[in-house]
Amino acid sequence: MLLERISWYIQKFVNLCWVLLMLAGYFILNPGRAKGLFFNIFSSINEFYKISHGGLRNFETTKTFQELINRPIFAQSNLFNQDSKVTRSMETHFLSTLVCAFNPKIIFEIGTYNGFTTLHLAVNSQPSCRIFTLDLPPDYQIQPGKQYSYDDLQVIQLSQETITKRFYKKHPLEHKITELFGDSSTFDFTPYHGKIDLIFIDGNHSYDFVKRDTENAFKMLSPHGMIVWHDFDYIIHKEVFQYLQSLSKKHPIYSVPDTRFAIYGKNIV
Repeated sequence: MLLERISWYIQKFVNLCWVLLMLAGYFILNPGRAKGLFFNIFSSINEFYKISHGGLRNFETTKTFQELINRPIFAQSNLFNQDSKVTRSMETHFLSTLVCAFNPKIIFEIGTYNGFTTLHLAVNSQPSCRIFTLDLPPDYQIQPGKQYSYDDLQVIQLSQETITKRFYKKHPLEHKITELFGDSSTFDFTPYHGKIDLIFIDGNHSYDFVKRDTENAFKMLSPHGMIVWHDFDYIIHKEVFQYLQSLSKKHPIYSVPDTRFAIYGKNIV
């Protein structure tokens, strides 16, 4: 029995070595395909790191999550147009389910990019729901003398590349969406204070921007509102991770397993 067990492990180890060797050869010939593999590896490592070293609470331990489990909700989400630079399929579906479950009257999104997530917010919300989405203006210029991180430059580039070809353009629900343009660090959020039921933060990922966007989000929250942050991961968006870690000492913020979401809600218990 012992020899059979040892033989079984040896065979599996040989299989693993053969697979790794074949993958190495494949990626040498097709270097572009390695990106997907490394992305999945990073995602798995991030998930374990959030569990082992993350200070946020687990959303699945809340009564709110149990209510969602016990109440079948069939949200609409698009699988085939996903982009690695926006929400993954699981994340898109989770956000869509939140909208279906809580029926926000007003939604505010910071960071539009290609409008993929924005359209999901429109599709899954009530007909009377209003959605405001804020992004950099098309004529935004990099300011001389100001230091930009890679994330800063990426946000600027993505905003300018997709501003005229967003998913909700000419969609029947486009009328629910109001485009706003400006730098979130200087934008006047005052008209929205105390009015927003769901705020989705997915703009600039540097520490100062996430902090400022979050502070403005708390001011905009309605009495029953919630905030969802994207890119709560340590490897690629370390500053988002660090800020939310520190913020979780003041507010009950939850990490959503199998996503890069963190969530805060006044009624999440």
